[in-house]
Amino acid sequence: MQERLQKLIAAAGLASRREAEMWIQNGLVTVNGQVVDTLGAKADPEHDAIKVKGRLINPKLAQRKLVYYLLNKPKGYLSSLSDPEQRPLVTDLLPKGAPRVHPVGRLDFNTEGLLILTNDGALTNLVTKAGDHCPKVYHVKVKGTPGPAQLERLQRGMTIDGEVHRMARLTPLDHTDYDNTWYELVLHEGKNNQIRRMFDAIGHSVLKLRRVAIGHLTDAGLPVGAVRELTPAEVQRFFSKRKIAPRVVAKKAATKKLGKPRPVGEAKARQRERLATTIGRTAQPPAKPSRRSARQTAEPTASERGAPRSAPAARTRTPPKSGGKKGSAPARPASRRKS
Repeated sequence: MQERLQKLIAAAGLASRREAEMWIQNGLVTVNGQVVDTLGAKADPEHDAIKVKGRLINPKLAQRKLVYYLLNKPKGYLSSLSDPEQRPLVTDLLPKGAPRVHPVGRLDFNTEGLLILTNDGALTNLVTKAGDHCPKVYHVKVKGTPGPAQLERLQRGMTIDGEVHRMARLTPLDHTDYDNTWYELVLHEGKNNQIRRMFDAIGHSVLKLRRVAIGHLTDAGLPVGAVRELTPAEVQRFFSKRKIAPRVVAKKAATKKLGKPRPVGEAKARQRERLATTIGRTAQPPAKPSRRSARQTAEPTASERGAPRSAPAARTRTPPKSGGKKGSAPARPASRRKS
């Protein structure tokens, strides 16, 4: 598999990528005996002989062991491998004898929180790549309390110095500090001083900022300034196809799904009437109406038709059917027969 030469030099532990680029431009790197002085040139360490200053680096690449560290960075450390001003570096906090690694992304000099250091380029690209597969969660304390219009502007996104800045989610935390306010926000792509510049744009400067989660990794059990190695399961989860949900430490009520609102007023009264009717039908089934009541219900009364009430009509008897014996008395109606 071909990779960029500066990446291979850094993976061999000889220098940083920036320094490796200078060596390439100065003609100090050869591939299969030919000088390569073009940035972006690639080589395959399994098939190509790569030399830096006349020394073959293929054996170092073959013996390279991938390592992964999780650091809870304190304030006052630079997320870099070198600094002309000789400020403290995050690599100074790693265990003695640790292999050469690079920070995955950056945290500002005055920002604390989680930072991954590794020599695995695949993991670096995965974590720093824009998208919702590896969100970063931050807790920020700002001066004062932004108003609704200012918070809406933050969530909508803004353009600062020609560059668009957005955040995936902004949630107020339930604790405050005097006249200052804490927020939890989620970024899918972090830019240089993005959070500080966005809050400065709405007139509320950042007083304290820390990263509390990178994907599924959190700062639980890892004090500020401490470092630990990631487990194989933690590393493998970054490469899984399922998306990584960031932790949410805000109030549960803010993220709870709301159902239909409860009825009030007239709607509540109608609901009670329907409930009472349903219960009454279930507890006392209606009795079967008699023939007389059914007939009265079926036939409208005189008052309903708008006509004057008249005397009841005389009851007529149904003549007997023919075919009986001659001279026999007519049959009695069924209603007058004796049982």
